[in-house]
Amino acid sequence: MELLVEKAISSATGPLSPGEAMRRVLECIATGILLPDGPGLLDPCEKAQTDALGSMTKQAREDITASAQHALRLLAFRQIHKVLGMDSLPASKASARNRKRRRDGSETGEGEGEGKKDKKEDAEEVDA
Repeated sequence: MELLVEKAISSATGPLSPGEAMRRVLECIATGILLPDGPGLLDPCEKAQTDALGSMTKQAREDITASAQHALRLLAFRQIHKVLGMDSLPASKASARNRKRRRDGSETGEGEGEGKKDKKEDAEEVDA
């Protein structure tokens, strides 16, 4: 595991955040680095080219690859808590708000959309 993580992170062009590093490791596994016909992991301590994963069965390699692909899907849909095996964190106030613009006819909250309406009103006054 340590060899895989080191290889994935050291090949990055710059420093990675913990989340980016985790995603990069999962991407390496998901692309098939562990599969028998994949590039594999060479043991740096051996003089001869030795696959560090030689003791793993083909089925185990395929299972880990499929699990990494599933974990990447979960990360893409902001469900990292399922990958980490923990409870979901409560939604923050910023993400709970609707980020889309409101239409002109809809209700606006305090201070929302007023600046845009003022600009439209100013443009109408200039045209008149």
